[in-house]
Amino acid sequence: MNTLTALNLQLGFQEWATDRGYDVSTGVDGLPTNLETRAAWLGYEAAHGPAGCGPSGQQLYAKIKKTSEYAHQADGLFPVRVGSPPYGNYAVHGGPGGVYPLGDVEFYVIEGGKQYRLK
Repeated sequence: MNTLTALNLQLGFQEWATDRGYDVSTGVDGLPTNLETRAAWLGYEAAHGPAGCGPSGQQLYAKIKKTSEYAHQADGLFPVRVGSPPYGNYAVHGGPGGVYPLGDVEFYVIEGGKQYRLK
């Protein structure tokens, strides 16, 4: 597991555990010191870690078009999902702005380290 994935997993657990009243203090090893919290962490890690129930299929990415009024927000790819628009046609969820109109982005997938634009 790479460092970014491990950090995201830990941050996700801290938010999840704090919302449920767990003691999230950690020891020198970075693991929870409270036994109940440590047990919860092991379950969380098993469910959300590399062998867990992560999303299946290919990750969809978007890049904001240079002609978009949002072009200044990002110049590279960012992971997205397409879902029900909260308003208007803002159906692209993700990235620095949170939501974007379908016409303001180009969609990509990455396979073997190579970017493929979807048309």
